[in-house]
Amino acid sequence: MKDRKQDLEQLMMQMTEEAISVKLDYEESGSNLDNSNIVALHHNSPLLQDENEKLSDIVYSVKRKKNDK
Repeated sequence: MKDRKQDLEQLMMQMTEEAISVKLDYEESGSNLDNSNIVALHHNSPLLQDENEKLSDIVYSVKRKKNDK
């Protein structure tokens, strides 16, 4: 039980550090996404398996169909 708590605390620290890093990066660089863009990751995404994988290497764009009405 004690080992599990230590593991969870370590994960929490790593997640917090990553969140701070993302926030600082956003504050410095901003975002190139507009309100019509959505980034969705599947639970099996290589982005979640390999931290060196870049979104730009595997991303694709889906365009909404124009409504002819």
